[in-house]
Amino acid sequence: MKTIYKNALCALVGVGMAACSDFLDVDPHNQISDAAVWSNLDYAEAFLNNCYRWIEGDNEQGVPFCSYTDELYHRTGYATEVYTLGNVSCDNYNVGYSEGKGNTWYFYYTGIKNVNQFLERIGEVPVASDVEETQKEEMIGQAYFLRAFYYHQLYSLYGRVPLVYHTFDMDAEWTQIRADMDEVADSIVADCDRAVAILPTSYGSEDFGRATKGAALAVKARTLLYKASPLFGTPSTERWQEAADAQKAVIDLADQGVYNLPQVNGYEEYAALFCDPQNPEIIFEKMYNTVSGGAYSQSYPMSSPPGAYNGYNGWGVWLPTYDIVNLYQNEDGTDFEMTGVQKYNIQVPTVDANTGEIVYTDQTIDATKISPYENREMRLYANILYDGARWGYGEDNHPVQIYESGAEGVTSGEQSPTYTSGEYWNATQTGYYLRKFMNPDYDQWDETVMDNTPWIFFRLGEFYLNYAECLIELGRDSEALEYINKTRTRALLPALTDANNIREKYEQERAVELMFEGQRFFDLRRWKRMEDAYSAENCPTAMKIYKLGDGTLLYTHNTTILQQRNFREAMYWMPVPRYELNKCPNLDGLPYED
Repeated sequence: MKTIYKNALCALVGVGMAACSDFLDVDPHNQISDAAVWSNLDYAEAFLNNCYRWIEGDNEQGVPFCSYTDELYHRTGYATEVYTLGNVSCDNYNVGYSEGKGNTWYFYYTGIKNVNQFLERIGEVPVASDVEETQKEEMIGQAYFLRAFYYHQLYSLYGRVPLVYHTFDMDAEWTQIRADMDEVADSIVADCDRAVAILPTSYGSEDFGRATKGAALAVKARTLLYKASPLFGTPSTERWQEAADAQKAVIDLADQGVYNLPQVNGYEEYAALFCDPQNPEIIFEKMYNTVSGGAYSQSYPMSSPPGAYNGYNGWGVWLPTYDIVNLYQNEDGTDFEMTGVQKYNIQVPTVDANTGEIVYTDQTIDATKISPYENREMRLYANILYDGARWGYGEDNHPVQIYESGAEGVTSGEQSPTYTSGEYWNATQTGYYLRKFMNPDYDQWDETVMDNTPWIFFRLGEFYLNYAECLIELGRDSEALEYINKTRTRALLPALTDANNIREKYEQERAVELMFEGQRFFDLRRWKRMEDAYSAENCPTAMKIYKLGDGTLLYTHNTTILQQRNFREAMYWMPVPRYELNKCPNLDGLPYED
C-alpha cells in the first residue's frame, strides 16, 4: 500500500474510475476491466485509493466552513453568501465553489456508492499469503471508515438522510426515504465499530495517511457528540454518557502513546503544528503532494496572505472579524478589552471609485494609542496577521502594514485598503488577515513546488475539549477543568482553577483553540446558537488603524457592518437539492418544504 495524497495516485485513479462501471469488459491500455479489478489485490487497492477522493479538505477551493460563522468575513463570497445572506433553499443549494459545498448531497453519495461497490466485490479478490489476507482485511476496514466518514458529513449537514448500503442496477426503482437522525447516527457508529475492529493504530511510512483505528474512533466520537447535542435530538444523561465514553476512547489511545499533544515554547512553534503532516497530535488528515496542480491547499496561501511578500499579491479573501480576534485573551489569562479610548479628530481616507484617487473626510473617532496586540496570548500571533505582525518568505519577511492614513500627506500601509499604489481592492476589510495554516517556509514564487500543508480533520486537542463538554453536561465540572487546561496550558496560558461559569470558559477556549478549523459552524448549529451569531450585533465589523503625521497609530472599532447576515430556522440544515426531490418521490424536502 502507498501513502494517500491528493492526486498522488493519478494512474491508479484511472483504474478506479474505469472500475466504477459494470459495462467495461475490455482492457485497453489505460483501462482495466471490471472483472480484472476484482481478481487482483493491487487493482482492488487502486479502487479503494480512489474511494478516498471524496474526502474534501476545508483548504480547497476557497470556501472554508468558517466563512459561514462569526469567525470570518469572506470578502468575495465564492457562493458562501447564498448561506450567509439567508438565500439557501432546495433550488439554491450551492453554498460554495468546492464540490463538497456546491453539490454536497451528490458529492458524498458518489463517494458512498463507490465504497459500497468496493465492499460488495472485495470478497471476490483472491489472496496468496497471510500478508495479503491482512492487507485485504485492512482495506475492508478503511472502506468501513470511509463510508462512516461520508455519512457523518451528510449527517452533520442534513441530519436525516437515506441510508444506502448497496449499489443499484440501472433500472432499479428508488424507494428510499430519509432515515431518522438517531438511525443515521447509529449506522455511522456501527460502521466505525467495524472499522475499529480491523484497522491498525498506525502504518509504516508507505501507508502513512490511511485511515486508522484512531480515525474510526474519532468519527464515532464526533458523531455521538452531535447526537447528544440539542439540534440532533433531546439531550439526555444517557446520550452524553455515550458521547463521553467515545471521546475517552480516543483519549485512551493518546494515553497509550499513539498520539500526543506537542508542547511549544512560542507562537511560531504552535503555528508550525498546523503545517506539519507528521504532527503527533493528528488523528486523521488530508495530505497533498508538492508537484501536482491538484494541490488544492494552494487556495490558502493565495487567499490569505497580504501583498506580494510571500509570493503573489494575495487576494485577502478570508478576513477574521473584529469580535473574533477580541476573543484571544491577554497572556495572563484575563479577558482582553480596549483601553485608553478617547476622541480624536482625524482625516479619514477613501478611494474614489471613478478616479482611484484618495479623498479625505474630517471625522471624530473614538480610538486609543495603546496597541491591542501587545501581551496577548500566543494563539493570536499564530493565527492572525494584524498590523505590525511579520510575514513573508526569506528576504521579503516584513511587518504587515494595515494602517491607513489619518492625515493628508501620510501614505497608507501597503496591505491596507487605501494603498492605491498596490492592489488595494484585494486588501482586508476587517483589519486582519488569516495566518493559521500558512507556511512561512513556502516560497510561492517557486512555480515548481506547490504548498502541501495538510487539512487536519481530527486532532487530539479537539477530543480533550469534546470530553470536557460531555463532563460538563454530566455535572462533572471539576473533572472537565483538567481537559480544558490541556489545550489552554499548551498555549502557555495559566490553568483554570475555578469551575464557576465553566460552560462559558469552555466555549471561549473551544472557540480559540479550534478557530478557523471548520468546527464552529457545526458547534453553533448543534448548540442552536446560529441566530445569535447572525444577529446584528455579531455581524462582521472591522478594526481600523490610522497613522497620524507624527507617526502615532490610533486603533478604533469601526462598527459599520460589512455584511448584513440573515438566518432562519430552516438553515440549521442544508436543503435536499431539487433534482433529488424530483428524481426520488419518497424523499421529503423538510425543513424547507414538505
